[in-house]
Parts: sequence; C-alpha cells; structure tokens
Amino acid sequence: MTTFFSEKLRVVSFLSILVVFYIHAGSSDVYLSGLSVPFAVRACISGMFGPCAVPMFFTISGYLFFRNANVLGNVFRKMVKRVRTLLVPFVIAAVLYPLQPVLKELLTGVPSSVDYVGLFREQNFVKTLMCLFVDSGRAMPWAYHLWFLRDLLIIVALSPCVWYVRKKAGLWSIAVALALYFLFPRYSFLFGLYFFVAGSLLLHRLSELSRRWVYVLVAAFLSFAVFRQIYGSVLWPYLRVAEVSLGVSALWCVYDLVVSRRFRLASCPVLRLCCPFTFFLYLYHEPLLQTVLKGISGVLGGGWPAHALSYLLTPFVVAALLVGVGWLFRKYAPAVYGIMVGGR
Repeated sequence: MTTFFSEKLRVVSFLSILVVFYIHAGSSDVYLSGLSVPFAVRACISGMFGPCAVPMFFTISGYLFFRNANVLGNVFRKMVKRVRTLLVPFVIAAVLYPLQPVLKELLTGVPSSVDYVGLFREQNFVKTLMCLFVDSGRAMPWAYHLWFLRDLLIIVALSPCVWYVRKKAGLWSIAVALALYFLFPRYSFLFGLYFFVAGSLLLHRLSELSRRWVYVLVAAFLSFAVFRQIYGSVLWPYLRVAEVSLGVSALWCVYDLVVSRRFRLASCPVLRLCCPFTFFLYLYHEPLLQTVLKGISGVLGGGWPAHALSYLLTPFVVAALLVGVGWLFRKYAPAVYGIMVGGR
C-alpha cells in the first residue's frame, strides 16, 4: 500500500463521517417539530451523498480486513484483533450512550426525551442487553448510530465463510453477496456484506480507472441521485444498491482527480489533526450532535435561514469539539483513550 493510498483511506473516512453528521442533523426532531431545512440544502448533502457514507465505511473495512489475508489462519488472527479494535469500543459506546442523558437529567434536572431509568426498571436484563447492543425496536440499538458497527461485527464473525467464498468464486462472490441481500432484505447486515466483499476485491482497482470512466461514474451517480430526489421511486429498495454502488465508486475515484499524488497529510494541518480521530467521532458524536444542533437553533432563532445555518454548522462544531476532547484524552489519559477506540 502506497503512502498516498493509505492517507486516502484516512481522508475519505473522515469526510464520510462528516456526511454521517449531516444525515443525523437533517433527520433531527428539531426540524421535524418546526420549520424544515429547505429541501435543496438537505437534498444536496444528506439526500444525495448521505446514502453513500456508511457503505463507504463497509467498503474500506472489507479492503483492510482481507488485505494480506491469503490463508484462513490470517482471517482468524484478524478476527481476534477485531475484538479489541471493534467489539470493545462498540460495547463501551453503546453503554455510554444512555448514561449521558441520565447523568444530564441528574445534574441539570432537565428530563431526557427517553426515560432510560424507567426502561431499565421495567425490562428484564436480557431485553436491556438487546436494546443496548442489537435492537431497541427500531432495528437499531439505543445508540442508533452504532448499527453500522453492529452489522460490521456480524460480518467479521462470518468472515471465514466470506473468505472461503471469495477464494472459490473470486469476483462472483460480489454477486453472491448481492443475491443474499435481495433474498433476505430484512437482515440489514447483508447490505453491508455486499460492500464489504466488493471493497475487498475492487477498491484498489478503482484507482486505476481512466479519467473518462470516472466522469461516467460521476454522471451516472448524479443522474440516479437527482432523479430520486426530485421524483422519488417505489423501486428505490431495488435501485438503492445501484445508486449507492455508483456513488461510492465515483466519490472514491474523484479523490484521485482533485488531489495530487504528491499530497501528504503532513502538509494540511487541519486534516492531519482531525483524521486520527475519525473513529472517536463516529463512536461518541451522539447525543452531542443533537444537543449542539438544538443549541445553535435556539441561538439563531426561527426562520428557514436559521434552520439551514444550524444544519450546515453543526457537523463542523461537533467535529471540532470531539477532536478537542479526543486530543485531550489521548494526551492526558492515553490508556483510557486507547481502550475507548480500540487502539486506533
């Protein structure tokens, strides 16, 4: 792996987490209960690029997981490593999520929108564990943003089978993963599995596409996305894979068009500071993002300009706050930080 490619993985991951912030900001009840953010503002960020953000994470994860996994023993070693790098951070973030509003309520007296204490008392232990780590009734854990990590852990648990299919079927294993998704759409991890497998086989090849083919990918993706935003489609569950596949491929390739091969993170202080904290931002941005969003909306007041501005600013404010917190943790409590992010 070249230095340029390695740093590309880091930069694209950081930019993708910012898009995730926009998705969560755009779907907040701040806007559902009041004046909506203008359609064009959300459609251009959350609507068009949002569906590609998490699949990009699956794609990159697949590439990194199966890189140098030439024998099954390497797969099992990577599975063991993921206990520290994925499972432990997932458990910590999932437990901390409901504790934050509980502590806020105890310290400030402001009631939480969800009575977690009441839920703990009413539910049995097994149900509580299900809500924390698997499904709280919305096909997501209480920490809803952790659904990606939950699905990724399932995929990692199945990785020996995935490795075997990849070895025997080669590129056709992508079609196998896609067929499984269409046959069993209720299992959300199969959507991620498709991008996980595709990323492991194709991500490094996408950088070899000519400029002409990159333009074709971008045009096809934008055509799909704009059509869906304007007209919608009852076929979206079926077209979703095509649109997102084009989007992930196009966005990955565009980086090579706009960034010089001579670019290094060391030459960009902002990215050099922020990129190492991408996983920390993902794990702990909720419910902070909702708090910041409500705070900015309250300060700016009503009206669509204020709503649009709060939507545009919140991801950057949250990213700046969490990078600062992560930097302090890493500097003054490196052992604690290392456990929270799995040594990343």
